[in-house]
Amino acid sequence: MFSLASFLQYKTKSGKKMWMYQTAIGTNPATGKSIRTTKRGFTTKHEAESALRRDLLNVDKHGYSQNNNLKYDDVYKYFIKSYKNTVKESTLNRVLGLFKHHVLPVLGNYRIKYITTPMCQNIVNQWATELVDFRKIKNYAGLVFKEAKRLKIIYDNPMDLVTLPKPVKKVGSEKFENFWDKNELKNFLKCLDKEYAESNYKAIALFRLLAFTGARKSEILALQWSDIDFINKTLTINKTITRSVDNKMIIGTPKTPKSIRTLDLDPKTVSIMKKWHQNQRKELSILGFNADRTGQLIFSNNQNRLLTTTKPNKWLDRIIKKYDLKHIGVHGLRHTFASIAFESGATIKQVQEQLGHADVQTTLNVYSHVSKYAKKQTINKFAKYVDF
Repeated sequence: MFSLASFLQYKTKSGKKMWMYQTAIGTNPATGKSIRTTKRGFTTKHEAESALRRDLLNVDKHGYSQNNNLKYDDVYKYFIKSYKNTVKESTLNRVLGLFKHHVLPVLGNYRIKYITTPMCQNIVNQWATELVDFRKIKNYAGLVFKEAKRLKIIYDNPMDLVTLPKPVKKVGSEKFENFWDKNELKNFLKCLDKEYAESNYKAIALFRLLAFTGARKSEILALQWSDIDFINKTLTINKTITRSVDNKMIIGTPKTPKSIRTLDLDPKTVSIMKKWHQNQRKELSILGFNADRTGQLIFSNNQNRLLTTTKPNKWLDRIIKKYDLKHIGVHGLRHTFASIAFESGATIKQVQEQLGHADVQTTLNVYSHVSKYAKKQTINKFAKYVDF
């Protein structure tokens, strides 16, 4: 028990003989240096040994007694060094952002041993009034306390006893129906063709793929021509646009293994993609790029690099405003596909595989949302028909 301790006898100024001990009680996780403690004033060696036993027991139960000045931010820096090796770069980028903008500003400067559950409760309550993902942020904040507990810096994780508040739903905050029905989609595609047939065929091809495959925008923007099989009329989804730690757009692995999938394409979509392939080759040739290079992106920018994720949003918003269409976001085209697929008789399992949902519950949530809308439309049609 005392292998790392030393006991020394010394003389006081008055000449009295006393005992002291020196020992290492752990490692500072922020610096990696050994934590040592020295205590004096014992009349016998036995008394010094007894005192050391009590101190070591206290360390074992309640954390390193000499770490009282470690801040939450110190342990966070230690935690993130290990955490970054366990997740994808895009996930790390997102987590770093959550800590930077939400967790560290309210917890970072507090000494971690003195952060209490009531303090954490107040912080989580505030997050709940401001942030949709407050549960996720609370869990990430708790990982640092969990690391401190593992290192015996603290005895309890104060986030473990926090009660999650129910998010306050503001009046008028209901989400708009983020999808179109069949006729609305048909009208959008007509307007799209009218607006961009001569000036921006890239947009026509992009929105056609989004609407007729249900793929995510980030998956579509990562596509290369080698992912389309024109003979068998299929599209392979095996990558996605993500963000690196320095927030630059990169091509990465899909969201989940279930996201890797091969989708069938209808003949008209194949025809549109072939036409865009020809148009792109001409455009790239004019700009001085080799359109036949390996890994050529289907939807590239004028520098033949990744198209920004905001560009499709701008194209869509322009069409919606100019032609006074029902407002949806780009992700709404994914819900539009699901809505029409369900309406056409597709099963939940088939839609799950098409959309690449890892969990069928995600598909069921979309189905439930669409079903509520369909029921509302049914009663409205009934009332309009009977007209009394």
